[in-house]
Amino acid sequence: MATKASAGMEELAMRVQASLALVTKKEADYLVNAVVSCLEDTLVEHLAEDGYYLKMNGFGKFTVHHSPPRLRKIGFSGETREIPPKRKVKFTGIGKLRQLECG
Repeated sequence: MATKASAGMEELAMRVQASLALVTKKEADYLVNAVVSCLEDTLVEHLAEDGYYLKMNGFGKFTVHHSPPRLRKIGFSGETREIPPKRKVKFTGIGKLRQLECG
């Protein structure tokens, strides 16, 4: 049984195959994996840059966000510890995705 993530990738590959009239599913899988890999590589390469964004017109925008280290009080002991800084990638839908989200 396929996981939800792999089922989603399979569906995307089927849509790419139909849209581009590719002969085999393997070609579509290769194309989808290449695009996803390039997106991932680009975001990882710019992970150190706070505020970096990768905008894909009509689809969405990936934004790198850094949060600084902060102090947190531990409840029972009263001890204060520093929480390390974090780097996150946020996705914001644009176009049809945004309309369906809000509507």
